[in-house]
Amino acid sequence: MNDDLSLKILESYVEIDKIHDEINNKFFSFITKANELVELSEDDYQIEKTLKLNKISLKGYVLDSDCCKSLNNTYSIDELKNYLAQYEKIYNTDYTNYFLALSLYEMIEDIERLVDSKIDLEIKELGNIIPNINDIKSSSKEEYEKMYYNFKTQLDNYFEEGKLNEKSYNICIQILNDIINYYISGYPNVPKEYLYKNENDNL
Repeated sequence: MNDDLSLKILESYVEIDKIHDEINNKFFSFITKANELVELSEDDYQIEKTLKLNKISLKGYVLDSDCCKSLNNTYSIDELKNYLAQYEKIYNTDYTNYFLALSLYEMIEDIERLVDSKIDLEIKELGNIIPNINDIKSSSKEEYEKMYYNFKTQLDNYFEEGKLNEKSYNICIQILNDIINYYISGYPNVPKEYLYKNENDNL
């Protein structure tokens, strides 16, 4: 059982790590393009610390533009793209910056979807060892610390009983930490080095 369970954990981690790499690549693409928008907008748009704040900032940047100020209804990203394309054609102007802003908004949504799918996979795989881990989905923040120690104790027991080898146990702890951090803090923040770079550029 030790070998089978440990092998299953290692196989699961390969899949989880693939999604993790994809998230990092998306983040890198987002930062690269976001810096382009900072320049194009002449600093009207700035890279924010969280994905949520960036979505708010990007949405505001587009909707506060001269061409979108008259819009009263709620529009999807595709509808806004079509609207901007028509406006651009009619008035023979260049809205590259606003199209880029909408593209960045979509990139953030892609990152969020990937993070959600990674957490779902992590919960599913740990569920083979910690049957009650799904309880976290319907729990409040006040319960997370208590739940963490409950889940960790179950992993400790598996390790002490020889049902998990050391490598698989450490992976399980890493996955558990990832899940708990997600439920406490939400989506990952924009890496600090990008924010500092941006702030230093503006000094």
